[in-house]
Amino acid sequence: MLKLIQGGISPSELDALVAGAQWDHWCRLEPTLASLNSLADVRRLRGEQEDAALLALLRIASPQQGDDYLAAVAVLHQLGGSIRTIARKHAHLTDDDAEGIVAGAMWDAIRSYDWRKHPHRCVAVIYNDTRSAVRKMLMPDATRWRDDRVVLLNPQSWPFDASAESDSGEVSRLDHYSSEDQLAVFLGWAARQGLVDEQDLGLLVELLALDRANVGIPKWLRGVCSMSAVEQVAADRGQCFKSVARARDRVVAKLREAAPQFLDEVA
Repeated sequence: MLKLIQGGISPSELDALVAGAQWDHWCRLEPTLASLNSLADVRRLRGEQEDAALLALLRIASPQQGDDYLAAVAVLHQLGGSIRTIARKHAHLTDDDAEGIVAGAMWDAIRSYDWRKHPHRCVAVIYNDTRSAVRKMLMPDATRWRDDRVVLLNPQSWPFDASAESDSGEVSRLDHYSSEDQLAVFLGWAARQGLVDEQDLGLLVELLALDRANVGIPKWLRGVCSMSAVEQVAADRGQCFKSVARARDRVVAKLREAAPQFLDEVA
């Protein structure tokens, strides 16, 4: 579990990757970091100093700025305690790994952080955005009081084909399906609506297929939101990690935005 919260990279591994020329480059990009000698110094910060350092890392990680993957991982490391806190409060809502769900939501919050809109209190903003995303995922009803659950599942199952062939696309009593089949129905609906294309679905299929292929890897290190899965797909495709991660993030963002409409029309 710790490996997931750390983005698949331990603090010592990250320190080694960032030390020297990379850290000097970051300090040139963000003078706020110049008073610090390393990421180890960042980890010791608290309060306003921590917030300022993390905001600098968020700017470096922003796709509109440096788009630096390691800077995003550094922020994820720093906020690992928040992941555990949010997971403990929502663990009763899911049979899946709560920390894995929260870590994926926080990664999205870090990668999409709008530092222009929120130039201060980034720790609080990311915490609140993560908690909100987790609640929407696990408690999708409007009142947020029911303990309904939405889980990621396998698009390669019979409801995907059945719903894709349906004229109306309507599926009654969605809760009668297994969790895997529910996502298959969702993806079929999204494809019919033109929200995702064959390339999007192909990427999701490849990522989810690692759940079955990588039986030696812990469950919480596999699946769509797993960075190790993205790494393997990138290697298989001969693409860089960032390209596959950005493509994955775009697909997940489109599906997340479409989820409320799906629940209204289908579920």
